[in-house]
Amino acid sequence: MSAFLVNPLLFVGGLIAVASPIIIHLLNRRRFKRIDWAAMDFLLEAQRLNRRRVKLEEFILLLLRCIAMVLIGLLLARPFLDVNPAGFFKAGQTERVIVLDDSLSMAATAGERSPMEEASSMLQSWIEALANDSGDDLITLVRTTDPERPAPNGLPLTEASMGDMLDEFKGLEVQDTGGDLGAALLQVERGFKDDTASLNRVVYVLTDLRRRDWEGSAEAGSDAGVVQTLKRISEMAAGCYVVDLGGDGEENLVVEEVRPLDKALIADVPAEFEVVVRNRGTRDARDVAVRFAAGETLPVTAVVPEVPAGGTAVAAFTYTFSSPAGAGDEMPEPVPVEVSLGDDVTDGGDLLEGDNVRYFPARIVRGIRVLVVDGDPSGVFGQSETFYLNNALAPDGPAQSGVDVTVVDDNEFDAVDLSGYEVVVVANLYRVTQARAEALEAWVREGGGLVFLLGDQTDEDVYNEVLYKEGNGLLPAKLAAIEGDEQEESWALIEPAIANHPLFRFFDGDNRQLLDGVKVFRWWRCEVGGAAGEPAPGGGTAEGGADGGAPRVLAALTDPGRSPAVVERGLGDGRVMVWSTPMDNDWNNFPENGAAFLITTHELIRYMARNRAGEGMIGVSQPIHQTVDLRKFRPEVEVLTPGVSGASGVEARPPEGDGGDTPVWSLDFEETAKKGIYQLMLTPTDGGAAEPVLFAANIDTGEGDLRRASEGAIRGDLGGAAVEFVPRGQPVIELGASVARSEIWKLILFLLAGILAVELLFGWWIGARR
Repeated sequence: MSAFLVNPLLFVGGLIAVASPIIIHLLNRRRFKRIDWAAMDFLLEAQRLNRRRVKLEEFILLLLRCIAMVLIGLLLARPFLDVNPAGFFKAGQTERVIVLDDSLSMAATAGERSPMEEASSMLQSWIEALANDSGDDLITLVRTTDPERPAPNGLPLTEASMGDMLDEFKGLEVQDTGGDLGAALLQVERGFKDDTASLNRVVYVLTDLRRRDWEGSAEAGSDAGVVQTLKRISEMAAGCYVVDLGGDGEENLVVEEVRPLDKALIADVPAEFEVVVRNRGTRDARDVAVRFAAGETLPVTAVVPEVPAGGTAVAAFTYTFSSPAGAGDEMPEPVPVEVSLGDDVTDGGDLLEGDNVRYFPARIVRGIRVLVVDGDPSGVFGQSETFYLNNALAPDGPAQSGVDVTVVDDNEFDAVDLSGYEVVVVANLYRVTQARAEALEAWVREGGGLVFLLGDQTDEDVYNEVLYKEGNGLLPAKLAAIEGDEQEESWALIEPAIANHPLFRFFDGDNRQLLDGVKVFRWWRCEVGGAAGEPAPGGGTAEGGADGGAPRVLAALTDPGRSPAVVERGLGDGRVMVWSTPMDNDWNNFPENGAAFLITTHELIRYMARNRAGEGMIGVSQPIHQTVDLRKFRPEVEVLTPGVSGASGVEARPPEGDGGDTPVWSLDFEETAKKGIYQLMLTPTDGGAAEPVLFAANIDTGEGDLRRASEGAIRGDLGGAAVEFVPRGQPVIELGASVARSEIWKLILFLLAGILAVELLFGWWIGARR
């Protein structure tokens, strides 16, 4: 019965309900008591003469009512026919809806052809077969990588359109964009609900049946899962087929990440990279070659001895991005980097080549940009507050330190644009204005590193009121008083409070003697705690480390009160640090300990700097967002897209609701469906050469997961849904045409209405005659 009924149980209920009018008829016959009296003889004689006609009328009325009950049950059961009725209520036209998984995994080659090549060949054969059948079918193709835009969309298969369709299907390729099978099926379901033409729709899902696409199928009670949507489609479609084009292999190597180990890529300074290779297969991979190619230079190759099954391995590279000759103070141009696997992965150990490459936008800088605010400047050589710090960070000479230092005094500080710096060092500054404090806080929250070096010029009242704010401001500690020995006859040492912290890690072990040579004669006594959290033993806090927003003591002095020497706290994406003694030779002999001072200052800058080495990394189909400073560049920007000749024009816009008052605008470029390097060309307002900004769009490495979904589990989730699984290579389009079913509920509805009308009129006519 289920072979031609969608809901057979409801039809059984209709058959049972046929007994209702019969039972009512029998009960009505037993309702009256027989009483004989004289005049009844004449009535009985009249009844005898009309009995045959009355019984016939009652039988016809009973039959009409029984037929009505059967039709009601049949209507609820939704019967269908294997052949579309050449009737008058439904069109005979069929729409073939093809859901094509065109994600990257469809390019995995486990046999002679990949699933996408198989799909292309199959679709071409289907179109030719349908055209030879002289039908008037419609074709719709829904791609999982772009489900909102079916193409073709309900295109009639005619002689004129056949050539274009064949060309379309012949040129099918996998896309770099991740596929969404669930969204594609929902798009098909919406097409059924919006149907106004009463078409016969046959749905074909062409997939490699990877677990990643079907993983939501087992969510009990979910209406949004892939299998749940497919089940609903099968109840509306004239036929529903899942064509399995995938192979059984799942061996695959993936370049998962290109990870710079430095926070900035500095010209003429060696940069270290780690390339993470993941093995998604079930066998260990050995002697995997990884190539690192920067710009037009020859690639550097590293061999990974072993990548364990289901695990990762790392290939290490060191590369120096050289400044072009005669560059001077100009910003070095960015360099596109391409990392790929070698061509010698054999024995079926890498079925998918599309995830063997990863791109990286190396944005080269002259150095970590540091702003040093000198609170006690001097024209005498060696007497300014930042003399030693500046010379340690950026010494004169041909060697590059990797730090780009700009020194300003207290009068210039308020006018400086902080956005151009990674680290700001405030050295013995008398006070900070409220406006500058607010600007510093916003800058730190966006990732900046702020360092306060306290000294004899520091006004504790201003710092506590404007910067500390009872533990709710920038400063991680409250200033109490200056302590120590003005005669410099006694001193305290600096003792790290957190083991293996990046700032003092170099001084672990035998190198500790270098730090022990630093004598601190005077310092600010700082109180750590308040609203941010009380200090816990060992210099930490009950609330955690710097990223938690609570202050922590990184180093303490060896004075009797164990005064904090270095305190930090996290704020947004950045951090703030305070040193209770300056980095000059007024209160300590730190600069005189050359090795310790040089190492500490450089570790300080690298630790506090925001990580900009990985800027410009996006996923495929993620928009590119870039700010444009109209004081430097024009709002019109050209974008060079990988694989496309010529440039695309895009224009920066002011922030919404700004009205164009701010000089910093932003642009969004959304055409990033291809993996590779995208290059934005910013044109300076002074008419100089355009400055490039690189972005790298990479694929979702999850597409490299080639594990198969269980067909049996999917069938179990589908229950009794009319979905047929078709293995690779079996004809499908002919099968779909032969069993395409058409529901006939409209016809039954009209018949029911007619039967009820006849029953009503016939009953009225009988009653009027009697």
